[in-house]
Amino acid sequence: MTIVLLAAVIAAIIIITAVWKIHPLPVLLLGGFAFGICNRYGVLDTLNLLSTGFGNTIRSIGIVIIAGTVIGCFMERRGALKVIAGKIIALTGEKRTPLAMSIIGYVVSICIFCDSAFIILIGLWKKIGTLAKLPLAVGATALSMGLFASHCFIPPTPGPLAAMSMLSADFGYVLLFGSIAALGATAAGYLYALRTGRNEVLENGQENAEMDAADEAVFQHHWSIAFLPVVIPLLLIGLNSVAGVMKKSLPPFFTDFMSAAGHPITALTIGALIAVFLIGKCRQAELTVDGLMGKAVLDAANILAITGAGGAFGEVLKKVDFSAMMPQQVHSMGIFALLIPLAFAAVMKIAQGSSTLAILTAASVTVPLLEVLNLTSPVMRALTCCAVCCGGMIVSHANDSFFWVVVKFSGMNVRQGLKLQTLGTLVSGSAAAVILLLLALLG
Repeated sequence: MTIVLLAAVIAAIIIITAVWKIHPLPVLLLGGFAFGICNRYGVLDTLNLLSTGFGNTIRSIGIVIIAGTVIGCFMERRGALKVIAGKIIALTGEKRTPLAMSIIGYVVSICIFCDSAFIILIGLWKKIGTLAKLPLAVGATALSMGLFASHCFIPPTPGPLAAMSMLSADFGYVLLFGSIAALGATAAGYLYALRTGRNEVLENGQENAEMDAADEAVFQHHWSIAFLPVVIPLLLIGLNSVAGVMKKSLPPFFTDFMSAAGHPITALTIGALIAVFLIGKCRQAELTVDGLMGKAVLDAANILAITGAGGAFGEVLKKVDFSAMMPQQVHSMGIFALLIPLAFAAVMKIAQGSSTLAILTAASVTVPLLEVLNLTSPVMRALTCCAVCCGGMIVSHANDSFFWVVVKFSGMNVRQGLKLQTLGTLVSGSAAAVILLLLALLG
């Protein structure tokens, strides 16, 4: 009965968000409330579970999401994206610009939403691709695959952060495994773009104010400064993870320092301060409620609301004992148990379009299954988080806003979008799934 009820609640969430276009915040909260009441938790207990789940989720990743959004907004508006893109293109060479676009997508989407990054960077690719007489469809697809892979896999993007919080996964492990999986997905997407995009002819595509703003932005520092808001936080978090593993052989002062400096809140806050004060001239107007800082906080608030609602929904599900409901074969699936949360997320993604909502909902459903599936070790929790994120990128089609961003701004028609973007994300996601299984086998 509980399984049927859960399936009904998830189906209702899909229909209400995908068909009726209702904001996920009330849908997830009401879905959790309905599940609790129908399971006879009682009104007060259900409300307490929702409140606890919402609060715990915001407490664990709220500041991180805000800091990450600030980094993205300031890098985008101060021309840092163009500098990063130009440097990578210079390293790869003009004739290998499609490869550069894949790498650019992989790097910049760590801190900037893939929709905005694609709108800004596709103009750069069109200029270079046209001058070099390269197939525009190849670079556009390669860029979108790189952007989408990092967006779905690598924190501090919202989906991975939320899943990490719900599944109690280690940030360092998720960052490591997510980066590897995203790199594999990007490589697979690049190869797919080379194979399928060379014979596709694109139109001019749409342009907008974000492209113009990106063209007008002038970066006034050495190119290396543009990378610092991304590199410094990731480096601090990585060193903290290494220090934790080598704790017995390192001085206590160093491990304590790295625990503080490499904490996600500290690391991302440092990155935000660099983005605000070092990569451009900081004006007071930018820090006001109506300025760039205000925009970043508003963007983060929407993400936090959905993320908190996902945490609340997951907290209600935690009370269910799924161990007695699962067939015995599930307990002995080994590494292939990772395919279950992946499938949950993929179904949600295909049904309603939003990767973040798919990852949130799938992570919520997966939490009470961790012990049943033998996924409770630190490594397996991190890989489970990545598996959920992997499902969240399979596949991008007509109900996904990013699909239409790629189609409209690259100049694809719908048929080309389905061929290049939809099948491309299927190939990329499948490659990432194989990589995660190999990592689980090695771990």
